[in-house]
Amino acid sequence: MLRKFLEFKKSGFEPVKSFYLQDELNPKIWTNFEIDEDIRDELLQISNDYIDSLEIESLEIEDIILSGSLANYNWSSYSDFDLHILSDFSKVTEDKVIVKKLYDSSGRLWNQQHNILISGYEVEIYMQDIEEEHISSGQYSLLNNKWIIKPSKENFEPDEDLIKMKGGRIMDTIDEIEADSKEQYSYEDLSERISKIWKKIKDNRKKGLDDEGEFSIENLVFKLLRRNGYIKKIIELKSYVYDNQFK
Repeated sequence: MLRKFLEFKKSGFEPVKSFYLQDELNPKIWTNFEIDEDIRDELLQISNDYIDSLEIESLEIEDIILSGSLANYNWSSYSDFDLHILSDFSKVTEDKVIVKKLYDSSGRLWNQQHNILISGYEVEIYMQDIEEEHISSGQYSLLNNKWIIKPSKENFEPDEDLIKMKGGRIMDTIDEIEADSKEQYSYEDLSERISKIWKKIKDNRKKGLDDEGEFSIENLVFKLLRRNGYIKKIIELKSYVYDNQFK
């Protein structure tokens, strides 16, 4: 299951080139900051189909927002349609933590079960509480058909060397865990190491977003790991290690 990742390090830093800003918004989607109506209709249909699949009668939708690189100047071949469906989690139950876990799980399952491409880009769905802060310098309301935050091109150039150094260290750690998973290491040891590196990745990204926003080094390192398969790799490693403790 994990052998397919062994070649990633040879080209593992290629996605860094995709962090440079484009001169315009993606022309397949936008014309003079106006979204293509067919694309908007399709994104709304997908969102509504996902909402219907939840079968939660008390679910009320406040907005459906397109954000991320396809609503900004940092789009590339690695981009996807990042859809945030906003609702008041407290109207489902007072325990918002449980609601978030439910929605996160259902969102991952939906994204895994469907391989939807619009103009060559995948569609990713995320349920967001109305009180949750969403850090993105480009946000478009699909329901209201207008910009919430209209992006502007910044004077930005990624620090390739720093991104490669920080990303490379994490990639090396994940590769070491993968190699050790084939040896006689205990499940407890491997599981602890996987949890530690996964927590580091998530905590660093959150800190970067909170401190400097979406163009922070920490967020770009996360994107590097995701685009070259290392986020998926560590998630699959967790399942692989768990399953093999019973063999």
